[in-house]
Amino acid sequence: MSFEQATVLPLGVSTAAAGLYEKEFLGLQFPSLSPKSTGKAILVWGAASSVGSCAVQLAKHSGYEVFATASKHNHDYVKKLGASQVFDYREDDVVDKIVSALKGKSVAGIYDAISEEKTVKACCEVATKADIERKFVALTLPGSDQHGSSDVEKKPVFALTLLHNEVGPAVWRDFLPQALEKGSFLAKPDPEVVGKGLEAVQSGLDKNKAGVSAVKVVITL
Repeated sequence: MSFEQATVLPLGVSTAAAGLYEKEFLGLQFPSLSPKSTGKAILVWGAASSVGSCAVQLAKHSGYEVFATASKHNHDYVKKLGASQVFDYREDDVVDKIVSALKGKSVAGIYDAISEEKTVKACCEVATKADIERKFVALTLPGSDQHGSSDVEKKPVFALTLLHNEVGPAVWRDFLPQALEKGSFLAKPDPEVVGKGLEAVQSGLDKNKAGVSAVKVVITL
């Protein structure tokens, strides 16, 4: 694949993997090219984001049924990544719909790939209302654990911790190279090249701040 395609992977995969697999987070079963079903489900909030796209694929390859949220126009995209059901986070009753869909499921936890105040509160509400074995929400942004219910355990990840534990080798050495080669793990979301060189960094930041959907803003060097 091109460098532009490959650049969507490192931080997205590592951030997703830290929250999914590290023991102090969700502690899920490691990914495999031929995963055995765990009989459990996981919710990924913000599944069309860079981290969310990686989290959906990793969780699916780990044997979990993936429930997810995304904008309505990204539902097909998220399902192609491996989610079984996708909900529109803009709907007022999205929490109730998710709780209803999870009824009777053994839920391993929640990954909030957005981690803004509104999304953390919604994830905590799902954790409170649904039958979840561990009421824990993995977060991506520092300080985001100050939001939401105090009855739900929350913690933001730090991707570089993978350098110092068993998760890094399990994902980056034992799974990802083969999965990419076979095409079972996709370099998603697609890159959107917005410029070349350091002088393009500000325009890239501006585009990110304005909001992007199911793309990764990339600057070539």
